[in-house]
Amino acid sequence: MRLIKEKTERYESFHKSLQYFTKNSEAKGDLRLLSFENHKSNQNLLEKYSFFVQNLSAFQKKMQLAQGLTEIHLLTQEFVKRILQSKEVEIFLFTDGNRNLVPLNKNANPAHINSVNKALKEGILEWVFESHKPTIIPDLSAYTINGSKLNQMLFPIYDARTGYGVLSLYTSAAKVADDSLENNSIQIILGIIVPMIISLRQKHSINKLYQELHVYQSKVQNDFDINTIGNMAEGLLEELGEPLQVILSLSEMIENDYPKVDAEITENIKKQVGKVSELTNRLTKFAGLNKPKAQNSQSCNLNKIVKEFRNVINATLQNLGIDCELDLEDNIPPVLSNPNEIKQILTSVFSLLKAASQKGGAFIIQTKYIKERIVLSVFTTEHIEGLAAEGDSKFNVTVKLIHELMKKNEGSAEFNSLPLKGTIIHLLFPLKRKLAV
Repeated sequence: MRLIKEKTERYESFHKSLQYFTKNSEAKGDLRLLSFENHKSNQNLLEKYSFFVQNLSAFQKKMQLAQGLTEIHLLTQEFVKRILQSKEVEIFLFTDGNRNLVPLNKNANPAHINSVNKALKEGILEWVFESHKPTIIPDLSAYTINGSKLNQMLFPIYDARTGYGVLSLYTSAAKVADDSLENNSIQIILGIIVPMIISLRQKHSINKLYQELHVYQSKVQNDFDINTIGNMAEGLLEELGEPLQVILSLSEMIENDYPKVDAEITENIKKQVGKVSELTNRLTKFAGLNKPKAQNSQSCNLNKIVKEFRNVINATLQNLGIDCELDLEDNIPPVLSNPNEIKQILTSVFSLLKAASQKGGAFIIQTKYIKERIVLSVFTTEHIEGLAAEGDSKFNVTVKLIHELMKKNEGSAEFNSLPLKGTIIHLLFPLKRKLAV
């Protein structure tokens, strides 16, 4: 209904001027005024929460049917992108010792992996875990006068009260309030998926232990045959010496009795005999690795052992087209250990590098004296997938063996391998050892 006067003035419709009444107002009396606009906003908020509950219920039902970590990651990624507009969503979990973070998604962007581990190295994640709040890290490379076009948002993940990992997003959002629906939604998601991730990883660890047990049982069953083959090979090396000496003597005799024979032929024979003799001498010297008579610890010069080891594997490296450079610190103190065990550790490390290296590759062996410890490091540009994490089972036994041998020497081994940075293996030998009781 409108009241129209002679003047051409326009008035608001009567129904728009009406107001609803409701109780429990801060104003005096039992009723308060509620406009259409407030009523509409409350209705929108109710619809928003209803939509959120429906999605959360659907997410929980799907998660209960998830069969593996990959499926959990995909479901989490899908739901988080509904809450916050994101380019990438990745879940990162700590490795043993909390030295690195590895993504749940094996196909994660290497740049994303590096940015998260950079935040760990710079201490940013330590502050994130202490604050218990999502943290924004702007992408400075894409920074403009209007701000960053893309931000990295980190949500801490906890196992009980300790840091377990982070949820990392690449998003255009510049801020997420602590009491916002978005933050609360993501916290609920993490509360659902973390126990499932822990359970699946524990099952995976148990399966790995069973696998290692079977491998060790198989190795024990084959030990006798391996020992027999080793003894036979050692015997053959010793017997090779006599035929080589005969060949060398006959070549000298031909050279003396038949002067018309081309001297280049006899020189070539001598040269090849010399190579075989040098190789057999190296293998005979290195064969002491399998003999139980030298199990007592003694003063060991790591530089000398590394040089001997490099000489032994040199022929293999040449066949594979791989370079090996030595960067050995001069006058480092000796370590108390068993030289054969150190050679066995180096052999195991070499088997890891050999499995991942390609023709034209290279690695560096380095020794350094740092804070009462001798650090033997191996660097390579090749990325060994699954080495630092718990993924690739083909490396499990070798890595386990290296850890056990280093523990026997009261030292430790550290493995780090990233796609854009290559592989680093540190073997830490203490200068001071405990007295045997």
